[in-house]
Amino acid sequence: MTLTQEETERYARHLSLPELGEQGQYKLKRAHVALTGLGGLGSPAALYLAAAGVGRLTLIDPDEVCLSNLQRQILHATDAAGTAKTASAARRLYALNPSVRINTVHRRLTPENAVSLLEGCDLVLDASDNYAARFAMADAACTLRIPLVYGAVKGFIGQVAVFAPHQGTACYRCLFPADTPMQEKDTASAAGILGAHAGIIGCIQAMEALKYLAGIPSPLVGAMLSADTRRMRFTTIPLAPNPACRCRTNEGCGAAMKN
Repeated sequence: MTLTQEETERYARHLSLPELGEQGQYKLKRAHVALTGLGGLGSPAALYLAAAGVGRLTLIDPDEVCLSNLQRQILHATDAAGTAKTASAARRLYALNPSVRINTVHRRLTPENAVSLLEGCDLVLDASDNYAARFAMADAACTLRIPLVYGAVKGFIGQVAVFAPHQGTACYRCLFPADTPMQEKDTASAAGILGAHAGIIGCIQAMEALKYLAGIPSPLVGAMLSADTRRMRFTTIPLAPNPACRCRTNEGCGAAMKN
């Protein structure tokens, strides 16, 4: 696989980076990323993944665009209100980079469909807004042995981590076991959020995804970044695998999907 003349011009600033260069850009062009959630986190993440030349994107979201989304969900325009977020996102991303192949899935990710939806992907970016989808996605990623770039926001607090249990890191369930209460009231939509804060966290997720795909080492593989953007305090916390977690056994996280 080579870069076309148009791609060489489009990604010229990437090609000038010694950490990325042509080989890294080839890796991005070959990559397939599944992005779950096209809201405050998923909007900037999707835009930067497409702009960077990730070759294929699978966009998963069951919701429609509404006016209250537009304060932070910069992927969508006012005239998209009432339409599926997946359709709105695909139109915007194609306009930004026509060479990106996009698959849209306008339904909720569940334990029953997670493996089939994520199979064949090189990386999963979690920009979802509910715990049930996160558990299903994390279990499927663990089962399929693909990395998961996790992001979450509430108020002025945000978190980003890269889970790659197939490489010996903690998984999502190492931090949040199955018996963790699923408090949907903790989501950004219920708790409130400044739009720019979601943009910062979503951009960090995109950065981590691009580094992982291009083979650029990152301290967040097996660690969590905690961001307080009101005080502008950023802390990186190492994440040790939980020895009692299923990801440490022969069953793997996928066993949790059967329970």
